[in-house]
Amino acid sequence: MRRIGLPCTAWLLAAVLAWTNLPTTWAAPPDESTASATPADRKIDDGPEAALERGLGLERGRNWAAAIETYRRALEHWPSRTDFSRRLRLCELHFKLVRRYHDASFRGVLLKLPREQSIELYSEVLERIQNFYVDPVPLEPLIRHGLDNLEVALRDPSFLQVNAATATPERVEWLRGQLRTMRAQLAVPDRNAAVEVALAASNLASQGLGLTATPVLLEFTCGACDALDDFTSYLTPDKLEDLYAMIDGNFVGLGVELKGVPNGLRLVGVIRGGPAWEAGLVSGDQIVKIAGQVVKGLSLDDAANRLQGTEGTSVDLEILKRDASIQSLRLVRRHVDVESVTRAKIVDEAEGVGYIQLSGFQKSSAEEIDQAVSGLQNLGMRTLVLDLRGNPGGLLNVAVDIADRFIEDGVIVSTRGRAAGQSQMFKADGRARWRMPVYVLVDHDSASASEILAGALQDHHRATIVGERTYGKGSVQSIFSLRSAPAGLKLTTAKFYSPRDRAYSEQGVTPDMPIKTRVAAKPVAGEKDAEKEAVDESLIGDPKYDVVLAAALRASKNRDPEVR
Repeated sequence: MRRIGLPCTAWLLAAVLAWTNLPTTWAAPPDESTASATPADRKIDDGPEAALERGLGLERGRNWAAAIETYRRALEHWPSRTDFSRRLRLCELHFKLVRRYHDASFRGVLLKLPREQSIELYSEVLERIQNFYVDPVPLEPLIRHGLDNLEVALRDPSFLQVNAATATPERVEWLRGQLRTMRAQLAVPDRNAAVEVALAASNLASQGLGLTATPVLLEFTCGACDALDDFTSYLTPDKLEDLYAMIDGNFVGLGVELKGVPNGLRLVGVIRGGPAWEAGLVSGDQIVKIAGQVVKGLSLDDAANRLQGTEGTSVDLEILKRDASIQSLRLVRRHVDVESVTRAKIVDEAEGVGYIQLSGFQKSSAEEIDQAVSGLQNLGMRTLVLDLRGNPGGLLNVAVDIADRFIEDGVIVSTRGRAAGQSQMFKADGRARWRMPVYVLVDHDSASASEILAGALQDHHRATIVGERTYGKGSVQSIFSLRSAPAGLKLTTAKFYSPRDRAYSEQGVTPDMPIKTRVAAKPVAGEKDAEKEAVDESLIGDPKYDVVLAAALRASKNRDPEVR
């Protein structure tokens, strides 16, 4: 399914989505920059200098994801250490650069743009930022970040190999020095001046290394986006297509969600009805070979790219099962529909408690919830537990529609931004269809649309929120399909607020019943078991093991039957 050439559509999204005259809006999941479990997972109990040396060692090995995690953990312990924050930023620049150059659509489409088109692309991105970003932004920080991107790229083999394979270290160092001088003398009164700075850097790169303009201008384009916030990003053709597939809830592939681990790719999700699910793969299995090639040593993007392909083609995999056995199988790529309701069942027949797990907010989610609730009511459900743990968000209008099913009247969420159509208030339509008691389970990974739904139900006293404080992603992203290239821009255009005008950004939703979100390794006997080690996600939704669900069930039994 390819949707690169679509014009801007009429959606607004914050991990969710609302109707506006802007393009599609998407609220990104918490953070995509960390990959696998690494030595960074070690406890930081041996002092800041040892943590710094660990991070530097990971940098020397070009293990940027692990270095990022090391420095983030170190900053949590020693927030005043500016050396950690400097190293963290440098590693993030390297990480994003490597990901760009492992993106086939970046290399095959964007790097091949003619000079004039890459200039137009950079100017268009700056224009979108100036006109639509949630806060006014001076241009100088955007240009400075572009210069930093380019200076880091000149130290990175993946950039030099593609764009300047014959460059000598002396000429590279000369160019880096020129860029530092340019950075120190920066003055950018308007967008035309910003483009002139980028072109001046391009001319220096051509003079010093024979670099063409396009790779230089692309670093400035990506740098402008990265300078804004964690959720704004430049979307390559493939990334834009992936995002539309997430919004639609369908794609062509194997039906797996992956995380990089030292020996391969670990399955963290298997989509019901997909090829992997039909082959019996489960969360916790690891892919160790793809088409006969060992996965260990490949980047997450490289390995994932080898799994992708057109509908009807096959791929041979070697799987390390959770029981340590090895399984070889061939999977055929095909169309996969992603279900956002991943579990729906009665968890307490005597009390009539139903349980629904919602993994995201996509176009079909409200209809899926309707079907799940109706089915559970037919089985005798009188109380609903809605599980939003690990739910990163999705479409704003879908979150509003689902909240509207529970809330009789009043505000559900409001958004505020600079551009026209970004400041809106969404209200219940006065026809709430579900009046049963509700318990909503959340954790630190419940973000954006999840927070809108949980916060609205909490502010209207329509549900009891159980678990951990949520992520705190309170911003709206709009998706722009760019006119100057087959690419996109995911731009923060507004912030959203609860019915009681609480800002979600960096605050999240605080539970009514705070409980550490764990799945216990042994059956739940009481709150003390909340500290047991986690097993696997298949135990989520089982009140014998799921501490948070067990707490919600206890609360439902002690509840005043007259309270709704």
